[in-house]
Amino acid sequence: MKSDPKLTESFGNKLWIKFFLTAVYSTMWVRDHQRPLFHEALGVDVTWYGQEVFRKTSEISKQMFPMTLDIDHPRWRKNLDRMEAASRQIAAAKARGGLGGMMSRLGGMAKAATALVLVFTIPAKTHSVPTSTRMEPTY
Repeated sequence: MKSDPKLTESFGNKLWIKFFLTAVYSTMWVRDHQRPLFHEALGVDVTWYGQEVFRKTSEISKQMFPMTLDIDHPRWRKNLDRMEAASRQIAAAKARGGLGGMMSRLGGMAKAATALVLVFTIPAKTHSVPTSTRMEPTY
C-alpha cells in the first residue's frame, strides 16, 4: 500500500479500509469481553484494555491508512457493547436450539448487524499518511 498510494486514496478503497478497521476492532471487543479470565489474571479491566489497544492500533494504522476510527465518539462504546450482548444472545439461542432458538438467534444477528452499521457510520478521523515507508513503534 505504501508503494502504491492510490490503493488508499479512492473512495471505494477508503470504505474497505474503514470496514476492515471496524471489523477488526469490533471482533476484538466482543471476543475479549466474552473471555474475561485472561484480563482478570493480568489484573486489568477488559474495557480499559480494549480502549488502550484501540488507541495504540489507531496510532500504528496512521502510518498506513488515511483515516482512523473515532473511538471516543458517543456511539462507539455503546454499540460495541450492543454487539457483545447480541453475540451472547446468538450463542445462547444456538445452545437452546429449536424454533425459539432460531428466532432468538436471528434477532441477535439483526441486533449485531444494526450495531455494526451504527459503528461503521461514525465519521472517521482523516489525516495524511507519512511519506516515509518506515513503520515506527507508537508506544
